[in-house]
Amino acid sequence: MRFIIKKVILWPKDENCKFRTVTFEEGKINIITGASRTGKSAIIPIIDYCLASDKCTIPVDTIRNKTAWFGVLVLSDDEQILICRKEPGVKSSSGEMYLLRGTDVTIPDHIESNTNVTEVKNVLNEFFSMSFLALDPANRDGFSSRASYRDFMAFLFQPQNIVANADVMFYKADTMEHRQKLINIFPYALGAVTPQILAARQELDRIKKQKERMQRDLDSIKDVAEGWRHEIVSWLAQAKEFGLIEQYDEHMSFEDQISILTEIISKNENESSIQSSNIKDLSSEILALRREEHKVSAQLFALQKRYTEMLQLKDSLGDYEDSLKIQVQRLEISYWLKELASQSKVCPFCNNEHTGDNNELDTLCQAIEEIEKSASSVKTMPAAFERELQYVQKDIDIYTDKLNAIRNRLLVESGQQAHDSNRKYTLTGISRFLGRMEASLQTFSKIGSDSELETRISELDERIDVLSKIVNEREIKKKVDNAIRYVNATIGEIIKDLDVEHPDDPVDFVYKDLTLKVKNALGRDDYLWEIGSASNWLAYHIATILAFQQFFQRQTSVSVPNFVILDQPSQVYFPQRANSENDTVTIKDEDKEAVKKIFTCMDAFLKRTKGAVQIIVTEHADDDIWGGIDSVHLVERWRGENKLVPQEWL
Repeated sequence: MRFIIKKVILWPKDENCKFRTVTFEEGKINIITGASRTGKSAIIPIIDYCLASDKCTIPVDTIRNKTAWFGVLVLSDDEQILICRKEPGVKSSSGEMYLLRGTDVTIPDHIESNTNVTEVKNVLNEFFSMSFLALDPANRDGFSSRASYRDFMAFLFQPQNIVANADVMFYKADTMEHRQKLINIFPYALGAVTPQILAARQELDRIKKQKERMQRDLDSIKDVAEGWRHEIVSWLAQAKEFGLIEQYDEHMSFEDQISILTEIISKNENESSIQSSNIKDLSSEILALRREEHKVSAQLFALQKRYTEMLQLKDSLGDYEDSLKIQVQRLEISYWLKELASQSKVCPFCNNEHTGDNNELDTLCQAIEEIEKSASSVKTMPAAFERELQYVQKDIDIYTDKLNAIRNRLLVESGQQAHDSNRKYTLTGISRFLGRMEASLQTFSKIGSDSELETRISELDERIDVLSKIVNEREIKKKVDNAIRYVNATIGEIIKDLDVEHPDDPVDFVYKDLTLKVKNALGRDDYLWEIGSASNWLAYHIATILAFQQFFQRQTSVSVPNFVILDQPSQVYFPQRANSENDTVTIKDEDKEAVKKIFTCMDAFLKRTKGAVQIIVTEHADDDIWGGIDSVHLVERWRGENKLVPQEWL
């Protein structure tokens, strides 16, 4: 997807000064070159902070002392997004942010907060179509929560402490929390786990728990379903109405309820003592149950209507996309005919030579382009849709069970099961009541194979089978392996253009460890940290980051920003020297050639991917190394008084 950095903007605390902008180009190697302590290494933390990082890591002193707000102007496919965040002062970060979206955003002279970090994260998660569902609903360790666009920052930034690190490959993966979360989101990032799979996994987890609960209901009477519990309460209510017991506690344990019912059925009709107060109490209880029945019924109807509308929306969007695809497929033959016509004037059907224009073919080709534009303009289903659908399904199950339980209780307590309601309070009616209650207790004591619970469990098993085919862990692993093979092959291609000791050795990315293995000439697998030389580590870092970007840009189901930023990748070739504002780069010729390979490699990568990725590099190296390379764009040269923070601010 298109999500590139157009500008980095700084607003001064001194309102008499103008804001500072640093402008970048799309599809280029954007270079900021300069001396030490000019602000080059602040570019990554500024962009990360504006993209709602938890902590501000922008260097203190000059930059933060003189800057009131930091901002980035982002270009997407159809809009510009200005994202700004307030300098945190003495705090670790600020929650105050400013967000402006439009086709042509004008940068304001002054910034006032209009949103907060949480809202910006929600907006960007929606923008990147991130699923709102947990990666693993059964895992509550905190590392399997929902994926966020923030997790993808690992593939974008290579600061000084990471770009040539033997132990850490990705941004912020040096902490256990970020490392484990990144490992868990890799199947999602690689497109092996889709939002649809997450939705199925969520429903599967819910249904399995529902089945386990029902299975416990079958195995033990004390864990019977809610409907059975209500029925037992209704028996006790009627027993009180008939004067067979004096009082009972509706909230007593299930075992105590069964014990009281067992005592009741040992009595006969002559032991009953009907009292007016008991009949009045039961009537009030029936009235309350009917009110609750109407309320639950209304809620269930609203849920059913909402569920139907959501299914219709989901179905209609799929039908429309399919119809557009069919139209494109039917018209694609026009491209083939047009290509034949451009190569030869002979008709492929009648073999006659034609000298006229191909207006009809042009019309057909234009039709394809219009249909493709229509297909691209179709709005995808919001990421929150599947989550909301899951909530509605769950609520329908809950309210259905509740309504059935209320109706069963009403049926018993209102006496509608009696064959002759006129004789309800007669000795014969009470005798029949005792008989029905005894039969009910026998049902509680053994739930037969044809019970309602077993039927529902069987239905759940069928649904579990359907969902298990969607959440096919073997197929997910296969997709992950295929993606990793593509990344490995791409790393192998890129690494040949860099300064590495054994460019032909096969490379294997191990996502469970977030590192690389290199198979040497002897057939031994060497992990990155076992391979010497910072130049090797640097080469493998660059090749890996670019390889993942190439994969993301061809994998349409994953929305990862298409820019990468590397902070001073040539540092491994530079001699140790005192920092000076006017220092110049002096390195050996062979090292200079090695540094130049970094930029020629990136140039070849951009040409191969047709400029699909924006690359930003902050460097000490000057144009004697990267000058003359096609894709290079010099953003600014920071030396002397020319720095990130303007001299007038100081």
